[in-house]
Amino acid sequence: MKIKWKIVFLVFGMCFSFKAVAQTDTTKKRVYEHKGMYNVNFMRTDLRNWTQGGESNTNASLMVREQLKIQSQKATGRHLLQLNYGLNNQLGRTTKTIDNLQYVGNFSRGGIDDKKFVRISAQVELNTQAMPGYAVEDTARLSMISNIGSPVYAQFSLGAISNRYKSWSLYFAPLGTKTTFVLDSNIRELGAFGVDSTSSTLLQGGANATLTFNKIYWRTFKILLRTDFFYNYFDENPELDVRGELISYYKLDKWFTLNINYQFVKDFDAFEGWQLKSVAGLGVTVTLD
Repeated sequence: MKIKWKIVFLVFGMCFSFKAVAQTDTTKKRVYEHKGMYNVNFMRTDLRNWTQGGESNTNASLMVREQLKIQSQKATGRHLLQLNYGLNNQLGRTTKTIDNLQYVGNFSRGGIDDKKFVRISAQVELNTQAMPGYAVEDTARLSMISNIGSPVYAQFSLGAISNRYKSWSLYFAPLGTKTTFVLDSNIRELGAFGVDSTSSTLLQGGANATLTFNKIYWRTFKILLRTDFFYNYFDENPELDVRGELISYYKLDKWFTLNINYQFVKDFDAFEGWQLKSVAGLGVTVTLD
């Protein structure tokens, strides 16, 4: 367990140390751009003698999203730290609906006022979860099927990116690795996430691409899109892995927003098909732009 928490603290420490530097360095040799989004959603459905069926339930979700862009005269660094967590309570039982902890760091040549269309770039990405996960039918919670550090998806790649456009970017890397870690020995015994029960890791090599989009319309409607693609060169039956998220929200006033969070995953090492999740609701959102 100590190893697992060390990984989380390392990721958080990396990101927030960059933020601390941004607050203290005021020279013109570097430019810092910080964006944050903090959202809390609640939804309660109460049914009594409801002939159409259904059960009373309560849903709650939390999203914390931190973005930091650091530019010098010759280089650009982009950092994303995001936590999504959601719970559902029904018939006295509480289950997870969302659980994702992600860090992405992209480092490229070309800095302030860079006009060159393509720059050499490197990217590292870590994905895991914050709490244990259980199968839907495991109401007694006897056997975990996932946990913090099980799995951890770690990707590293070398490629190219454009710093020219403000709203969107496309990063493409023909050389990359994707490593799946399953640190929990009990989950490893299940042979889950493509990792053999005798090993804690699965190493793959291939091409990686990341598409991002971030724009505000009419000062009230914001769209954030991030999609990662990975193609394994060495798989006998290669499939394109896709992992992405679409966040959109409409600002009603200073605090309240209507929002939709849509996540989509296709990873055949974990599940043969698309994994889809959408959450819509009314919540309190604070943004820093």
